[in-house]
Amino acid sequence: MNIKDVTLSKVAVAGLLFNSLTPYNTSLENFRSATGDRLDLAIQEHRDALMNWLNDWGCRHLPKDQHQVASKNILNWYQRNCATLFSDKTPLWRLEDQEIETAANVYGSLKDKTGAWRVHGGSKREVHIGPTAASKILFAIRPKALMPWDEAMRIAFKCAGSPESYFEYLIEIKDLTLHIGDLCRNKGFQIDDLPHKLGRPNSTVLALVNEYIWVTETRKVELPSSETLTQWASLG
Repeated sequence: MNIKDVTLSKVAVAGLLFNSLTPYNTSLENFRSATGDRLDLAIQEHRDALMNWLNDWGCRHLPKDQHQVASKNILNWYQRNCATLFSDKTPLWRLEDQEIETAANVYGSLKDKTGAWRVHGGSKREVHIGPTAASKILFAIRPKALMPWDEAMRIAFKCAGSPESYFEYLIEIKDLTLHIGDLCRNKGFQIDDLPHKLGRPNSTVLALVNEYIWVTETRKVELPSSETLTQWASLG
């Protein structure tokens, strides 16, 4: 992805398409509501809400009849690792490389946890939480700073799913948010105000960035240029 190709109007259009094509933001809002927007995975009900949200966001390898398997291992991981992360108020573009490295290590410790068991041909097989669900759990915990990803995004960014590649992905996304921040300042406002400017006051900047990447990389939609949007607007 060429960062310089990203414009504020494209971010706005991508968000509109994301909401039109998927129910993902509705399920995210339901998840936030269920946790009172103060997620604490030490609370069983919050983990239950997390598991339901992961299913809604495409993590079908963690079936409902196995939720308690994943829930137990997520709790163990959370109690050991959450305190090592930076504040939930810190956005990605303000993180130091060391803080991003810590997040990548925390991600690595989660993705290989057992998320479910499958019985096939009389044998029991372990199913890991995996890179996609692990990134989405981290996004749930730190929605201003830690990006979710899916397989299509990893392929597009040449990421293998390892902690090292997650670090590299976050660095690339940080560079993208810095670029978006420059665009915002050129328009006379700060990047923190972007969700309000786009009519999305309940979303984080990172959620908008995720929607842009999902639309352009996962769904391969070619967004119209600012010039094209201006031409369309002139038609009235």
